[in-house]
Amino acid sequence: MAVEHGHLARAAAAILCLLIFHVAPSDSHSQARGSGGSGTTTCISRERDALMSFKSGFFDPVGLLSSWQGQECCEWKGVRCSNRTGHVVNLNLRGNYIYDVHDFLSLSKGGMSSSLAALQHLRYLDLSGNYFNGTSIPVFLGSLQNLRYLNLSFSSFSGRIPSQLGNLSKLQYLDVNQNYYYDSYNLSVVDLAWLEGLPLLNNLDMSGVDLSPVLDWIYMVNMLSSLRVLRLAHCGLTKTVPATLKSNLTHLELLDLSSNLFNTSLEHNWFWDLTGLKELHLSYCKWHGPIPEELGNMTSLEVIDLSENGLVGLIPSNLENLCNLQVLLFEQSNISASIGEFMDRLPRCSWSTIQVLLMSQTNVTGKLPLGVGALGNLTVLDLSENKLDDVLVKEHFSGLLRLEHLDLSYNSLKMSIDPNWVPPFRLKMVNLHSCPVGPHFPEWLRWQTNIDTLILANTSLVDVLPDWFWVTFSQASLLDASDNMLRGSLPKNLQHMSVDSIYLGSNMLTGQVPQFPINISWLDLSSNSFSGSLPSKLKAPLLAMLLLDNNQITGTIPSSMCQLTGLMRLDLSANNLTGHVLQCLKQSDNNFLVSDTNSADQFGSSMHTLSLRNNDLSGEFPKFIQSAPGLNFLDLSYNRFSGALPNWLPEKLPQLQILRARSNMFSGPIPKNFSCLGELYYLDMASNNISGSIPWSLSNLKAMRDTSKYVAHLAYEDSMAVITKGQTRDYTFKVYSLVVNFDLSCNSLTGQIPEEISLLIGLTGLDLSSNQLTSKIPNKIGDLKQLQSLDLSNNKFSGEIPSSLSALTYLSYLNLSYNNLSGPIPSGPQLQTLDNQIDIYIGNPDLCGYPLPKNCSASTNDAEQSVDHENGNHVVPLHLGMGMGFVVGLWTVFCTMILRTVWAAAYFQIIDNLFDKVYLWVPTACARLMNKTDDDAT
Repeated sequence: MAVEHGHLARAAAAILCLLIFHVAPSDSHSQARGSGGSGTTTCISRERDALMSFKSGFFDPVGLLSSWQGQECCEWKGVRCSNRTGHVVNLNLRGNYIYDVHDFLSLSKGGMSSSLAALQHLRYLDLSGNYFNGTSIPVFLGSLQNLRYLNLSFSSFSGRIPSQLGNLSKLQYLDVNQNYYYDSYNLSVVDLAWLEGLPLLNNLDMSGVDLSPVLDWIYMVNMLSSLRVLRLAHCGLTKTVPATLKSNLTHLELLDLSSNLFNTSLEHNWFWDLTGLKELHLSYCKWHGPIPEELGNMTSLEVIDLSENGLVGLIPSNLENLCNLQVLLFEQSNISASIGEFMDRLPRCSWSTIQVLLMSQTNVTGKLPLGVGALGNLTVLDLSENKLDDVLVKEHFSGLLRLEHLDLSYNSLKMSIDPNWVPPFRLKMVNLHSCPVGPHFPEWLRWQTNIDTLILANTSLVDVLPDWFWVTFSQASLLDASDNMLRGSLPKNLQHMSVDSIYLGSNMLTGQVPQFPINISWLDLSSNSFSGSLPSKLKAPLLAMLLLDNNQITGTIPSSMCQLTGLMRLDLSANNLTGHVLQCLKQSDNNFLVSDTNSADQFGSSMHTLSLRNNDLSGEFPKFIQSAPGLNFLDLSYNRFSGALPNWLPEKLPQLQILRARSNMFSGPIPKNFSCLGELYYLDMASNNISGSIPWSLSNLKAMRDTSKYVAHLAYEDSMAVITKGQTRDYTFKVYSLVVNFDLSCNSLTGQIPEEISLLIGLTGLDLSSNQLTSKIPNKIGDLKQLQSLDLSNNKFSGEIPSSLSALTYLSYLNLSYNNLSGPIPSGPQLQTLDNQIDIYIGNPDLCGYPLPKNCSASTNDAEQSVDHENGNHVVPLHLGMGMGFVVGLWTVFCTMILRTVWAAAYFQIIDNLFDKVYLWVPTACARLMNKTDDDAT
C-alpha cells in the first residue's frame, strides 16, 4: 500500500476519484486533465459564458487555459460534459502551486467570479493547487447542490469556511487542507454544525484549518456515519475525548489527528474503539505514557504512525493478530529496549507485509538481529540515531529484496561485507553517516546504480576514492563523503553528471578542481589539498553554494565566476589566490563598463555569505558586492586590499551582520554613515592603516545596542576564527552569533574614545589597542555590562582608571598596559580574578595599588603632599640659615681650641664618646626601620 503519509493520502484520493467516475460513466470521462469530450456534445452557451467569465479573473502564466476558446466548451482542457444533456458536470483545474513555480492559476483581481454558480449540474470541482491570493472561499459554492466532489486544498484561501457548504447534501468528498507545512491557520471555523447537512460525506480533510474554537468537534464529526477518511491534522485541537463516547464512525478507515497538542496520555481515548481502522496517524501530539494494549484489537491496521511523541516503552505484546501491517512509524519514541525485543513483539504474520519501518531516535540498543533480513517486502528501513552496536554482514541484508531506503546513520555499526558481494536490492537512498564503515570504501555500493542519495560522511574511510564512484552515481542527486581521509583526484570534467549536491569536504583529495556538473546546486570541496588554478569556464547556472576554502588553489579568480549569479554562499578563503577581485561589470549601450546593481541576475544578487579570507588578493574594496543587498557575512581579512572604506556600504548592504577586514591595507577615516548598518553586530577592522578619530555616530549601531543578541539572518558559515581575549578561537555559528565584537586595534586612530560608546551595551568584546588614542577612558565604560574582553593597551590614555570597570561581572580579559594612566587601580572582586594581574597594568608608571608593588594609600598621599608643600615654601630661608650657622659655629670651635689646649683635649674626648654611642645605635635603628616598612607593605 502507501509508503509514506503524503503518498497514502494521494493514493486514497485517487481511488476515491476512480470510484466517483465509475458510478457515473455516462456523465464524464476518466481522464483528469486530458483532451475534451468526443466532439458529439454541444456546449450550452450560458455555461460557456460562465466559464469564460471565470477565466477572465485569473493570471495564467503558462497558458493552462489556453484551450478555452471557441464555441465547444466541452472540448476545453479540464472541462467534461454529460454525453446525454450537454451540461458541464466535471471541472478539473488542479494546479501545482506548492511544487511548481509555473503550473498553477493565480487570481489576478478581487475574489473568484460567481459565474460558476451557473453550472448547476456540476458534480466534480477541483480547484486545488492554485493561488487564490488569500481571498475567502466563495459562498456561492454552497449553491452547487449536485456536487459530489469538492477539492479546494493547497490554494491559499483564508478567512472563515462558509457554513453554506452544509447545503451540499450530495457531497461525498470535501478537501480544504491548507498545507499547514507552509501556512498556518489561514482558514478557520467557529462551529461545525453545518456538517450535519452532509450525510453522504465519506472523505473529510480539514487539515491546517483552525478548529480551536470548536470544543465539540468530535460530536459534530461523529454524526457523519458514512465517513471513511477523516483528516484533522494541525487544527489546533487540544481537548481529548474519553473512551466513553459511543462512536458512530463505524465505517472509518483512516484517522489523522497528527500535529495537535493533546498533551495527555495515549490511553483511554475514543478512537481505540475504531477496530475497523486501516490507518492511524497520531504523530506530533505530545502523547505520553505507554502504547495501550487496545492497539492489539485493531486487527485491520495497515499504518501506525505514533512518531514524535513522548511515548515510553515497547509496543504491546498482544499484536499477534495484526497481520496486515505495512507502515510502522515510531520515530522519537522512547522505546529504550533492544532491537531484538522489539522484533520479537512484531507479529510474525506481518513480517511479509511490512514495507516501511521508521525507528529513528528511539533509544533502541543491542545488535541488529538477522531477522530484519526476513522482512522480505521492506522498502524503507530507518534505524538512525540509536545505540546499535554490531558488525554487519551480508546476511543482515540478503532477504531484503525490495529495499530502497536504508538509514543506519549515527550508530556504532561496522561493516564486514565481502567486496565481491552483489546485493539483491537496488537502493535509492543510503545514509551511513557517522557509522565506522571504513577503512575501505564499500565495494558493494558499486552495483547500486539507482542511488539518488548517498551519505558516507564521517565513516572512517581511509582509501582512494574509486574511479567507478563517478560512473555508478552519475544519476544521483546527493553525494556526501565528507569528513573522511579519502585520497586521489577527481575527474577533470564532471559536467556529464546530473548531481545536485556534492559534499567531499575535509578529505585528502588532490589535483585540480574539476569542471562543475552542469546542474550542481551545492558543491563542497573545502579542506582538501586541491591545487592549480580554478577552471577558466565555470558553467553551473543553478549553483547556490561553492566551498573551496582551505586548499592550495593558485592563480586569479576567473571572470566566468560572474556567470554564477545564483550563488548564495561563496567561500574561497585560505588558498593562494592572487590579483584583483573580479568586478562583474556589465557592458552598457555606450560600451562603458557599469555595475548593474538593480539587476536580479547580477552576480551577488542572491549572496548571503562571502569569504575571501587569507589569500593574496589586492585592489580596492570589492565593488561587485554592491549587487548583494542580502549579504550578511563578509570576510576580506588577511589579504592586501587597499584604499578607503566605501561610503556605499550601508546603502548597498543593509542586511550586513558580520564585517571582517582585518590585516589589509585599508586607509583613511571610518565613514560616519557606518552607523546606518543596523544589523551589524561584528566589526573587525584591525591591523590596517585607518586614521582619524572614532566617529561618535558608531554608537548608533542598533545590533550592538541590543543585549538579546538576536541574529536576524543565518550567516551560513559553519565556523569562524574570532580574535578575542588576546587569543584566536574557532567558534561555531551558534556560538559566534552571540559574540558582539568591535575591533579597531592596530590602526592609526587618534583623538579620544567617544563617551557615547557606552551606549553599545550589547558588546561582548571591545579592542582599541595599538592606536594613538588620548585623553581619559570614558567613565561610563562600565555601562557595557556584557563585556567579556576589553583591550585598550598601547595608546596614550591618561588619568585614572574608571572605577566602573570593577562592575563588569562578565569581564574575563582586560589589558590597559602601556599608556599614561595614573592613580589607584580600582578595587573589586571581578578585577582581582583576572589572570596575569601585573601584565594588565604594566607600562603605566604612575599607577599604584594592588596588584602593583607601589603603595598609594590615602593617608600616605596626604602626608607626602603636605610635606612637599611645606618644603617648597621654606627651602631658601632654611638653606641660608643653615649655611650661616655652620660657618659661625665652625670658627668658634676652632678659635677656642687654638687659645686653650685643655679645652681641645676635652672636646675630642666628647667626640670619641659620641661616636661609640652612634656605632651602637645605627644597627638597631636600621632593624626597626626595616620592620616598620614590612608592616606598612602588609
